[in-house]
Amino acid sequence: MPLTDPQAFVDRSARARRRVGRWITLANAAIALLLGAMVWQVLSASRRSYEDQARDVSAGLAAVAKLNVEGEMDRIDAVIQATAAEVERQLAGGGASDAMLNEVLQSRYRLLRDIEAFRLTDAQGQVRWGTALPAGAPTQVADRDYFQQARDAPQPRTIVAGPLRSRVSGNWVLAFVRPLQREGRFAGVIYVSVNAEHFRQLFGRYRLEPLDAITLRRDDRRLVARVSPGSAAQGEVGDTAVSQELLSQVSVNPREGSFSSRVAVDGEMRTTTYRAMDAWPFVVYAGVSNERFLSPWRAQAATVGALAALVWLLCAVASWAVYRADERRHRAMGALADQSQRLRALLRVAADGIHIIDRRGRLIEMSDSFAEMLRSTRERLLGRHVSSWDANQNEAAIAAWLAKVKAGDRQRVDVQHRRDDGQVIDVELHMSVAEIAGELLVFSTGRDVTQVRRLLKEQSAILESDLVGIARIAGRVITWHNRAVARIFGYGAGELDGLPARVLYSDDDAYEAMGRELYTALETQAQYRAELRMRRKGGEAVWIDFGAARLSDTEIFVMAIDVTATKAAHEALAHAAFHDALTQLPNRALLYDRIEQALAVAAREHKHVAIGYLDLDGFKAVNDTHGHDAGDQLLTEVARRLVAGVRPADTVARIGGDEFVVLLTALEPGEWDAILQRLGASIERPVRLASGTVVSVGASVGVATSRPDEAATAFELVERADHQMLRRKRDIRPHHRRA
Repeated sequence: MPLTDPQAFVDRSARARRRVGRWITLANAAIALLLGAMVWQVLSASRRSYEDQARDVSAGLAAVAKLNVEGEMDRIDAVIQATAAEVERQLAGGGASDAMLNEVLQSRYRLLRDIEAFRLTDAQGQVRWGTALPAGAPTQVADRDYFQQARDAPQPRTIVAGPLRSRVSGNWVLAFVRPLQREGRFAGVIYVSVNAEHFRQLFGRYRLEPLDAITLRRDDRRLVARVSPGSAAQGEVGDTAVSQELLSQVSVNPREGSFSSRVAVDGEMRTTTYRAMDAWPFVVYAGVSNERFLSPWRAQAATVGALAALVWLLCAVASWAVYRADERRHRAMGALADQSQRLRALLRVAADGIHIIDRRGRLIEMSDSFAEMLRSTRERLLGRHVSSWDANQNEAAIAAWLAKVKAGDRQRVDVQHRRDDGQVIDVELHMSVAEIAGELLVFSTGRDVTQVRRLLKEQSAILESDLVGIARIAGRVITWHNRAVARIFGYGAGELDGLPARVLYSDDDAYEAMGRELYTALETQAQYRAELRMRRKGGEAVWIDFGAARLSDTEIFVMAIDVTATKAAHEALAHAAFHDALTQLPNRALLYDRIEQALAVAAREHKHVAIGYLDLDGFKAVNDTHGHDAGDQLLTEVARRLVAGVRPADTVARIGGDEFVVLLTALEPGEWDAILQRLGASIERPVRLASGTVVSVGASVGVATSRPDEAATAFELVERADHQMLRRKRDIRPHHRRA
């Protein structure tokens, strides 16, 4: 685990090597028996060191993978619960039409990235509502085990089924299923279908060494997803073949552990650490190749053994050889320290706010996302006490809690964190306690749920308030209405009694057209649902979610909800989901979609697509010197210049921090170079801030272009451009490179 300074580790190893050298010089005349004992001790300690390093690396990978997968499943569960509550509310109100249910499912589907489908069944197991439904008769899932479990569950809870074959897409999926109730009776299930390939893509973002492996299995050991770079076999979804060593270790400790074995999937020897999910029936396995860790030791053992044989002939030569062997051990330790640095880099790019504290409550490691969540930096946070950002606990209370925890403890709590700018946010915190190298550490992952909590409170307020307008209409005359109707349309108490419904419409044509459509529809169907533009008492337009049902031949029952603000909010949310909040440029999701479209067009027209990955040079200095507001002004101005410098068909996106991506479409070979040079010159022009200060930045650019003879994806092109940008930063060369 990268919990200590790797450079200090290398320095300690170097000092130890010098001490061994001095000792060898003094012991040059020692007898062969003493030399043999020394060789045995060095090699044994070295092997244990390599094995411990392998376990530590695999434990770190398992901890990060567990936190990422668990966070993904918790996010899906939260959306399912909120959606189930909304659907049950609509069912209870009696106004839930097919269109309404499909609209709810479609809107929540857009909140979840990379899921396959969001669907709803009736009480008989027919999939009648949701996304990507097949044509023809509804799909039947009543025979599925998860449907029967949900139907028989004493209390509503989310059930995870699979991996299983989807009857709609044919893909291997995990199904997150929750029962629905209507008036205390089972009314069907709502479920999210997640392609197993989604978890392979999640693991594929980790920077694994060749033959390392990350695996997700159910607790019954059925394979869900596995990634192993360079492995001859990746495993089939649903496969349960595992090693005997795994079975033995799990029988002792089913929640977590480490072991070394030959993996059943591909026959490779690995050191593997497993971590069981806290709230879900899944286990993450992280394995590192034993060959990578033990091959330097075997080389060292062979060398030291050969030199030990020579010492019988000449002690001086043997002493020199032992010293050289120890020098190679030092280099091997340095290589392992480099591996520790890579693991630290993996931790820093995790999506959730992962952070690690020691027994004293001091922060010793974190992901970059944790610093971003607190609107701070790694430099300001490292070494700080938890109480410096926990808004409700002081140092004494935290010290008392840390004194009671022990290795293996897990906890989920709702807390409040104070950002460096003073803002207090709600955080959902998952904690796991582990002991590593004799030190007790608390691994935590935090997620900002401020907006989610606010949304839940707003939904609760809506349910408890007089929001839905209800009225009876006889002969198109208002015979009764509740207070919400008068409020929605701006009338006082009693003013609408006995008035014709015409007063609620903007003109005669709209009134007559609505009458024909409504009463014609109620002749053949039980309910009518529409969204209407109507009129308030003062003449202002108001959008109404309108529903009606026939009470008799002359009377109808109507419900009305003012959705004027909701329509405006939907438009704003749709924009925010695909745009950067600061610059209003497209974000990563919209960028990738446009790249895929551009690649398809380029393939048909035999054109090229260029991706320019720009990272601002000198931006951090502006931030540090003039503050974050100045940095935001600078980013906004750079975004404006980039948009002004490209063609209407091109796209400029901000994907994080001071990094931008430019998509240039329908290009001839080499055409991109002049465009990016022009953009670079535009960025370098001085920028005058609101304070009057003038600042300047440059840009490092990496370029990746599509080629007719390859089928590159949007993700691969952006990655290649990113790598070229980083290489340029290292080389400090002022010209573009082609990927």
